Amino acid sequence: MNRTVAGALRTAALAVVALLAFALRRARKRAREVPLSPITAGWYVGSGFVEREGLTTGEEPAGEVADVAHFAGEAFDPDRLHPEVRRFYERTAASEMRYRANWHRPFRTGAAVASRLTSRIEQLNLPGPGDQSWHRLESRFLDVREPGSVAIDDDPAEPAREDVRAWIRTDPETDEAVFVALYATHHRDGDGFANISVPVPDGGVDTVLRPENLPVEGVDGGTGIRLTTEVAGDPGLFLRTPAGPFAVPGGQRFDVWPVDSETEGEPRLRATHEMWLLGQPFLTVEYEIERA
Repeated sequence: MNRTVAGALRTAALAVVALLAFALRRARKRAREVPLSPITAGWYVGSGFVEREGLTTGEEPAGEVADVAHFAGEAFDPDRLHPEVRRFYERTAASEMRYRANWHRPFRTGAAVASRLTSRIEQLNLPGPGDQSWHRLESRFLDVREPGSVAIDDDPAEPAREDVRAWIRTDPETDEAVFVALYATHHRDGDGFANISVPVPDGGVDTVLRPENLPVEGVDGGTGIRLTTEVAGDPGLFLRTPAGPFAVPGGQRFDVWPVDSETEGEPRLRATHEMWLLGQPFLTVEYEIERA
């Protein structure tokens, strides 16, 4: 290899390192601009995580949020929300839920390997690729006493996570935890945001979403709701690690809408939870929801 080629390769390598370092600094700075949960997990989470860690006050809230008015902001008017959707958010534990997961290519191989780990730690414990059958979920909620949120420079003037509650979802057939998350809200400049933290070993996967009214054709009585990271500002996907929190180049969108059907046995609500990385969809979870 002549000196010219070697020099060009060395320059290119240095440029790549510099770009990665710049991207990492931006990702870290971005994560410090929003309030994130400080709670992490050990190598096992499971349905008893909140009690085991001494995080609960003992109170058992009825739903994901005490009042959807906490989400009010420029893009979301709680008074336009369909009553059945509002009831689901405020009285989630009184709903029956079924779900199925669809892993997208090229992430299926990785998901198959990861499912062995998630089933052992009982966190993010979704069915692996190839299983698109419907599964039931049981929900319970616990009020959580969370230490101060991680905000920019730990400044008490910055927004913090409010009204923190654990939503513990389990599979009634196996009694295994499927999803253990700490739900909260935070506010900035008059807008309310959903702020969700999933404790994982030595860290957490946190998502901040902006609520929006979701118009639904052919249904009277109000709108559905969309929670999305696809807007500027606080919303985004964040990974908390022992080295600190970082913004992740991915996102999520969660839609819930009422079903206008008179057929017996039809769900009152449907929902989709879409997730992507680097612009590529990797998982879609569908839900059917009805009153318990």
